[in-house]
Amino acid sequence: MAYTYIWPTTLPQSPQKGFSESIGALIIRTPMDAGPAKERYRGRRPSTMDLTFIMKTAQVADLETWIVNTLRGTARFGFPHPRTATVVEARIVPQGDGELFKTTYIAPGYWNISLVFEILP
Repeated sequence: MAYTYIWPTTLPQSPQKGFSESIGALIIRTPMDAGPAKERYRGRRPSTMDLTFIMKTAQVADLETWIVNTLRGTARFGFPHPRTATVVEARIVPQGDGELFKTTYIAPGYWNISLVFEILP
């Protein structure tokens, strides 16, 4: 594994609010004049995970500091995969105009945090 950083232990280790995963492969599909299209396998593509955590205000501050100052938004890190219970190599996928994570207010002191991770093959 080529990561130097690990998901902080001060943050939730699994998403409490939601998790979805997209798994696939790099496949070239060529249409034929007659009959079904031909397909060729080109390799694995990174899987993606949409994660939603519930965090306290202090945890959100820790997350922001870790992402902005430690990872600088781009570094790879080890993350405990919610489905496989193994540590995988991940990085954050920016959304829209470079949005690294989204915060939504729940109640005093509690926030929904939404992120998208790319799990590297």
